[in-house]
Amino acid sequence: SSSSSQTEISAGSSVSLSCQLYSYSSAGVSCDDWIRSQGIDLLWVNQAGDKLKISDSRYQISAPGHCIITLTTTLLNEDDNREWRCEVTQGDQVKSSVTYTVKISAQDKTTTAVNPVHITNPYKPSTTKSPETSKDQ
Repeated sequence: SSSSSQTEISAGSSVSLSCQLYSYSSAGVSCDDWIRSQGIDLLWVNQAGDKLKISDSRYQISAPGHCIITLTTTLLNEDDNREWRCEVTQGDQVKSSVTYTVKISAQDKTTTAVNPVHITNPYKPSTTKSPETSKDQ
């Protein structure tokens, strides 16, 4: 989670958005094992709802486990008001999501990454995910 709701970054900077799913099981089942058994996926989508693919040269998507996924990209001026959304899906249904929106300040041409715009979790109250942002100048 971010320490503030907004992080000032310049266009041309690299930004990483991380999304992690936590599961709490009294049986001690790991998150990776639990979501595999439930057919749950964690993924990044653009504002049109299209799944971002590893093959897209604009984005680097890292998923070291099934319960964490990181999207890294270099922000462009045309990213003004662009959204990226982390989704938890089961089958073809979205169970939870978190949205990040980029806003570019006309005054000083810096980019503001808003973290997060909204989080929804209509699924199980026992599962939540925490967004994270980091930046490299």
